[in-house]
Amino acid sequence: MHKDSGANQSLLAIDVGNSRIKFGLFKIEEQHGGQRTLPMCLRSMATELDEVVPWDELAHWIDGSGMTINYVTIGGVNPRGRDQLLDGWPNNGWPAPFIVESPFSLPIEIRVDSPRTVGVDRLLNAIAGNVIRPNNRSMIIIDSGTATTVDVVSADGAFEGGAILPGFQLGAQALHQYTAFLPKISNPEMAQKTPEPLGRNTRDALRSGLFWGQLGAVQEIVRLYRKQLPDDPFVVVTGGAGRLLVPHMDDRTVHEPFLALQGIVIVADYLRQKE
Repeated sequence: MHKDSGANQSLLAIDVGNSRIKFGLFKIEEQHGGQRTLPMCLRSMATELDEVVPWDELAHWIDGSGMTINYVTIGGVNPRGRDQLLDGWPNNGWPAPFIVESPFSLPIEIRVDSPRTVGVDRLLNAIAGNVIRPNNRSMIIIDSGTATTVDVVSADGAFEGGAILPGFQLGAQALHQYTAFLPKISNPEMAQKTPEPLGRNTRDALRSGLFWGQLGAVQEIVRLYRKQLPDDPFVVVTGGAGRLLVPHMDDRTVHEPFLALQGIVIVADYLRQKE
């Protein structure tokens, strides 16, 4: 990763997930010891994994920011999606992207049976969460995407593992694919108003089961973690569908929609400083 200077430096962070690619533009700020704020996302967008990446649109909002792209860093859990993205990388003067893929290069201790197999997205969430986690308190991170993860970070900042369950989209797809007559509930349909628990037609019954089942599972896992942890954990919700869950969570729950992208920015800064 090349070094540069100037007030208008920016980093394009890209998170390649299982169903979507998320892009975030971040201004590169000087970091100070003990800083407790997350990098600010200036612009963001997401595309479906198999859609054509709107490079022209990305270039337009980057140009409109008055900044130049000094760094591009890619993270995520989908190697196929990442390779597909790189195959179509534009020849527009942007720097070659740096790939975050090895968990052992990240600034976090991983206390699980097999650290190599932990999804990088979960670790990026934990790294960003550690910036805002109160000192000497554990943390629970709920990431609601294609899959939903509910992870624990210890009071000293280590990743301790967690639970993985199907997200809204995966549940909707499975119900449609493995039954004879159930329709598929789309993401926009799930994002409508909170469904009534008692569905009086098939679509409403599906929306009810998907939403309240997901919320109930997450709440139960959080309850069990609270019993297991020795303190009152700090709880953060992130991910594309996180906004659907937050209104129904404990009012102390914090919503940070760009946590993985912010983790990419923090890791990129960490790796630059090691050069």
